[in-house]
Amino acid sequence: MNIVVLVKQVIDSNDGKFDPATGLLVRAGQPATINALDEYAVEEALRLKEKLGGTVTALTMGPAGAVEILKHAVAMGADEAVHLCDDALAGSDSQATAHALARAVLTMGEVDLVLCGAESFEGATASVGVAVAASLGLPCVTFVKKIEEIGDGKAIVQRAMEEGYDRIETPLPAVMSVIKEINEPRISSLKGKMRAKKYAPKTLGVADLPEAAPERLGAVGSKTRVVRTFPPTPRPSGVKIEGEPDEMAEKLFAALKG
Repeated sequence: MNIVVLVKQVIDSNDGKFDPATGLLVRAGQPATINALDEYAVEEALRLKEKLGGTVTALTMGPAGAVEILKHAVAMGADEAVHLCDDALAGSDSQATAHALARAVLTMGEVDLVLCGAESFEGATASVGVAVAASLGLPCVTFVKKIEEIGDGKAIVQRAMEEGYDRIETPLPAVMSVIKEINEPRISSLKGKMRAKKYAPKTLGVADLPEAAPERLGAVGSKTRVVRTFPPTPRPSGVKIEGEPDEMAEKLFAALKG
């Protein structure tokens, strides 16, 4: 089974800074890491490979520094890694990103499964995996918490819902987005880290993407715009009520009564 895992580099901080002119997140000089849910996707791909054979390829779109998260995936056990890096992709929203990633998947030959995290720490749109599936014309199952069966051209999975889960059968190839309940990511072995240190991911540019539509890429192809950014409104400080139980009850009643 040949599996592609979509991974994203995210800011490793809750104090992200935004460019006041563009409203976009400033990544330069900020600590970065692999998106947490994407790490679960890598782990699930590795488990499927160990069970069924095949290959695992990590794919990311981002600036030069994003190569580090590909090396993280290789250290975990991914066979190959592909870095989609081109200035023409800067400013992509989730739909433009999905179009580019889908075109990159087409360069990888026969793919049985595309995995990704359900959403990213930064954008949290939960839409890239779905849009990649739509662009490739593949079925998609979101918020997968367990892959029960897979093989012979189909998969049976559990899709998390607010109460319980749906049990879904889907034909393969397919795209699946996963949540953290699906597994527990492994710690990279020393051998894996040594391989990753020397590993050079394959790099693709826009010119390498088959059937890529320039008008659907980068800032030009992005239909959404950041109108403004602002910090969340601070919560008001709480009120501490002290005294004997009866006294506190009266004070609380008075406070609630207003």
